[in-house]
Amino acid sequence: MEITIREARLEDSSAIAAIHRALGWSEHFNGESFSEIQAEMEERLARCVKEQTHTILVALKSDSAREERVVGYVSVHWYPHLLRGSDGYVSELFVHPSETGQGIGGQLLATIEDYARERGCERLLLMNRRIRESYTRKFYAKHGWEELSDAAFFSLSLSTASS
Repeated sequence: MEITIREARLEDSSAIAAIHRALGWSEHFNGESFSEIQAEMEERLARCVKEQTHTILVALKSDSAREERVVGYVSVHWYPHLLRGSDGYVSELFVHPSETGQGIGGQLLATIEDYARERGCERLLLMNRRIRESYTRKFYAKHGWEELSDAAFFSLSLSTASS
């Protein structure tokens, strides 16, 4: 199995949407049809690809006919700080369920670490809910990530918060 990591292109949007669908995330998109999700994914990917504050990498797997297909991706936001340095925030890391356990997620993380170092980042951050399989399997810990014991992650839903 050969895995290639490269920056996402607009034509990857359908494959990324298909990964979400295979993982069951389609139900979380307010009952939208798959074609609506694909269109939204294409629009968002187009925005992210042209912005320097965002990097999306895809993992491509070659089959026996040398055809490549997207089997995973990672999305990172780059945050400069006024005090010093900058951080990278991994907002999404997904691997197609038929491809898990093959080291693809680890390769995506390692590649994004290289990107972060090249950008002069002080650290990479992410949020991983404790109910997620990646948390219970200690996926990130196995790749050298540490859970911060002195930090809290807060959320404010803007659709329900009073102004």
